[in-house]
Amino acid sequence: MATYQTPKGMKDYAGAAMERRRQMVQVIEQVYRAWGYQPLWTPAMETLQALDAKKGGQADESAAGAEIAGQIFKIEDSDLGLRFDLTVPLARFASSQSLPKPYKRYAIAPVWRREEPQKGRLREFLQADADIIGCPSMRAEAELLAMAAQALQALGIEEFEILLNNRKILQGLVLKLGLQAQEAAVMRALDKLDKIGTEGVKRELAGAGLQAAQADALMDLLCNECNSDNALMLKKAEEYSEDGARELTEILEALASYGLENVRVDLSLVRGLGYYTGPIFEIKAGGGVGSVSGGGRYDQLLGLYGQGDSAVGISLGIERLLALQEEEDQKTNAGERTGVSPTEVMVIGLDASLQDKVLAIAAELRADGLNVETDLNERPMRKQLDYANATGIPFALIVGKKEVESGKYTLKDLSTGQQKEMTVEQAAEQILEMEEEGMD
Repeated sequence: MATYQTPKGMKDYAGAAMERRRQMVQVIEQVYRAWGYQPLWTPAMETLQALDAKKGGQADESAAGAEIAGQIFKIEDSDLGLRFDLTVPLARFASSQSLPKPYKRYAIAPVWRREEPQKGRLREFLQADADIIGCPSMRAEAELLAMAAQALQALGIEEFEILLNNRKILQGLVLKLGLQAQEAAVMRALDKLDKIGTEGVKRELAGAGLQAAQADALMDLLCNECNSDNALMLKKAEEYSEDGARELTEILEALASYGLENVRVDLSLVRGLGYYTGPIFEIKAGGGVGSVSGGGRYDQLLGLYGQGDSAVGISLGIERLLALQEEEDQKTNAGERTGVSPTEVMVIGLDASLQDKVLAIAAELRADGLNVETDLNERPMRKQLDYANATGIPFALIVGKKEVESGKYTLKDLSTGQQKEMTVEQAAEQILEMEEEGMD
């Protein structure tokens, strides 16, 4: 019999993995909503014309950049493709709407890129984006970064660093070296610095037509500027773009008002997407997964689809955050349960004749706000308890004829084995109370 696998670079999620993924999305969404962002859902497919919009200029280049444009999953015999990010659909939507400004939206949905899969990088992956349309102030960048920092902290990630740069500074550097004709290729190569190192980038630059001396000069300027002193970095940045350095200064000042100090200006930071026009940023949180968040300003993108406007956004990578959590779990030996069920209590009947009572008790517990499951196969109690343990259900409420007569049922904590007799109302109260204590 044939064995069917998922497509390359795509995964199934079930049980504990899916529950962890769901919980992460829920936490991030709660943070986004707490800051006043509105949800937006767009189709998984867009027209190829929208996905590969041209920004003009050199060789009528793709707004997303040639590398990303080459990773679009195209639908055969049609003019459609799967979206490669959530920003292009937002630009297409927002440019055709009369929206109150600033328009703050979030979107949590899958995207697809035809690239080589590796750790923390899949062909289908989930992004949690937040964007602000219609705010030219650098306070927009600061708000997005502060909100992302709060989301990371809500996920239990306390140690992270925010990296800042500005495309205007990079463009000034390219201009200083006389490399304007190769700007797009230079940006693509520099974006791979973390992955392939300095020598690898030099080889990419040579392939783009740069002389060895030009590549050496570019890398020397970038790598010699690496310094944790932001004031010194900003002073150096002014040599390439006073406007770009000023914008970074404004972001740093605004971030300070949020109490964020783990921020570093990094002149080697590029970001691969070609539509960025101003400040760009990444958040790194340790481990071997690379950056867990990134974004930037893209003031010219909306104008490619209709009415232009200022815009800036940030994205949290769910897969990379999950990979980071898994690394932490391995260090602490956490996450060993075989299942994590959304069910909070399983009502177990000791006799098939008690099924009506079991269903009535389950309905009562659900009315009290609990997630409740009952057995559909009329299995013996031992089999039902095995199922509850295997799927990660924390409590079982046992219903027998004696319990029905007394009105008191046995509530069993499946993690400790402790059990106690109580009414249905008391059981609901105790489960909710223990869950609240566990979250403190």
